[in-house]
Amino acid sequence: MRDVSLVYGNETYEIKYADFLRDANCLEYVINGPTTGAKSTYITRFTDFSGANAMQLLMTKVKNIIKKDRIRLLEFFQDHDILRKGYVPAQKFRSTLHSQKIFLTNEEYSRLEGHFALPRDKTLVNYVDFCNDTDFIFTDKALEKDPTKTLQTFNAPSILDPKDVLNTQEEQVLIACLERLGTDVKHRRLLIKPHFQDKDKSRSGFIAFSRFRSIFDNFRMQVSEAEYEIIRKRFQAGAANEINYVEFDHVLRHYSGDHKPF
Repeated sequence: MRDVSLVYGNETYEIKYADFLRDANCLEYVINGPTTGAKSTYITRFTDFSGANAMQLLMTKVKNIIKKDRIRLLEFFQDHDILRKGYVPAQKFRSTLHSQKIFLTNEEYSRLEGHFALPRDKTLVNYVDFCNDTDFIFTDKALEKDPTKTLQTFNAPSILDPKDVLNTQEEQVLIACLERLGTDVKHRRLLIKPHFQDKDKSRSGFIAFSRFRSIFDNFRMQVSEAEYEIIRKRFQAGAANEINYVEFDHVLRHYSGDHKPF
């Protein structure tokens, strides 16, 4: 039911049952039609509710954020690990990442916690292994043993369009739009993410595109139809009519200046 509401829900949390029935009606009936040699009238339809869930893709996403913002996480984890055991409760692991502006969906946080969980206790996360993995984007800890080793540079893709889904003209339109929105957010001191989360009852990190647009309408922020279409193309989530608002908010923060530490 949660997935159905994400795809067929509107901004007032009502189900657009006509659209649901249209897509659910996968059989077509022909009255008085031929019965012999007729082809199947079954129409296949598929809606993808799942986003990218490979661990390698998730770690690349985290490393991109760390690389861009030059974040050193080990000391922040150690603040919650006075005895230096090398692990912290999953809740502390998540809150540390969030406090350093590594904003992920609940599913992504859970995936990291599960991957680096201790074998004997799944509620504890081995932050040392996590930090060792992410620290490779800056240096190799084995360099002292092998000083002549050639290091590979970790090149984070452009935060604007890491998957290269936009052409040059579309990127220029998106940059201009984000600069305008970022300036508006900064001058009016707006907090947009909580409004996205209010529409995300399942805390998936995704909301319907119609709900995404309604938030900008409520704030009277001017976005053209062409700009909306490019935003939808760039920040599309698993389903075609969903927006990854967590990623959108992360990128917008770079244009409003909210990504900078106090």
